[in-house]
Amino acid sequence: MKIKNFSKVIKYIELPLSQIKKIELMLKPHNGNLFLIGGVVRCLILKNKISSPPDLVTDLPIELVVKILKKQKIKISLVGIEYGSIVIHDGKDFFDLTSMRRDVETFGRKAKVEFSPDLLEDSKRRDFTINSIYCDTTGNLKDPQNGMKDLKREKPIVKFIGDTEKRIQEDFLRILRFLRFSIYYSKNFYRKDLKICEKFQKKLLKLSFERRINELKKIIILSNFESRFILKKTKKFLELSLDCKFDSNDFLALCKLEREINDVSFERRIKYLIRKRKIKKLSFLNHLNKNQKQRIVNKINEKNFSLKKVLYLLYEFDKELVIDHIIFAVMEKKLTKTVFLMLFEEIKNFKLKEFPINGADLIKLGFKEGKRIGNVLIETRKWWIKNNYQPLKKQCINFALEFLPTSSRR
Repeated sequence: MKIKNFSKVIKYIELPLSQIKKIELMLKPHNGNLFLIGGVVRCLILKNKISSPPDLVTDLPIELVVKILKKQKIKISLVGIEYGSIVIHDGKDFFDLTSMRRDVETFGRKAKVEFSPDLLEDSKRRDFTINSIYCDTTGNLKDPQNGMKDLKREKPIVKFIGDTEKRIQEDFLRILRFLRFSIYYSKNFYRKDLKICEKFQKKLLKLSFERRINELKKIIILSNFESRFILKKTKKFLELSLDCKFDSNDFLALCKLEREINDVSFERRIKYLIRKRKIKKLSFLNHLNKNQKQRIVNKINEKNFSLKKVLYLLYEFDKELVIDHIIFAVMEKKLTKTVFLMLFEEIKNFKLKEFPINGADLIKLGFKEGKRIGNVLIETRKWWIKNNYQPLKKQCINFALEFLPTSSRR
């Protein structure tokens, strides 16, 4: 099998083939072969633009590959070398390159592997049939697990290679990967494998929050995720991933509104699903980065949705948080869609003007440090915004002076 119009396809999907061929040329004197594997091959077959760095596999031992690349002054990272994998850095591009392997012993995620130049053996240790299609640098395909058949069906299917229970027990994250690939490529699930995933679904709790959340981020923003069928089938898995219950009422309406304004957010979707939970008790939040956590935890209590009031909020909160606030207001019927769309456009195009004064200016006037200064700054800023951000520093200072007793003025 060969990909038709290979040269045109690689340009369309934006595959950096010249850099990959450069690596291949370094391996050829040692009789090494190089293949593309995984997502990039699916992109080639389906003519989808690549969204992540290409994965590569070679039939040379990884130790030899490292020597070859170092001799050629190629920058590499040895993270994962004990599992036969390295990362190659080539300017702005980077590639994961792995030696073909076979499992000697499996004990959870970290299997004991050994080098094997046998492509069939290497394919057997991969998770799904559609993830085990190999492509050389001229477009020739090797498909030892018949992944093409599953991928190119009228209704594609995602299924495990070999014994499904065994593959899942090797790494329980494969449950979430099965869901993600099935949603993305099929909008449905291979029933036999889904039942086995359901059997082991509580094992997701054995995984670190970081690994669970990383998969959940990819799942919950997929356009194919936005259906009653998919939500029903995956809800329990996703709740286990975050170890908390969801309230999915009107969730699909929120997704539809996000698509309409072209602003899809993982953080917003999670925040909506857990909106009725006691946030401080949710452990997964401690495994997000600071900005993600703040966005999910922070809540704006303002009930006034006038344009001036909403724009004022932009001086108190991040723009994303204000957008979350008005989207939730639509879901709660506190705001009409027409008014929301007007506010959203204003927020999107709004550029913050720097407030002319700060606490140091007030101290110079005679204010004492403390809560009083903060309150005066808030009132002065409200007045400044009410006057369309026009008053200059001198005018703002004169306004703030009204809050300072005459006896305290300097």
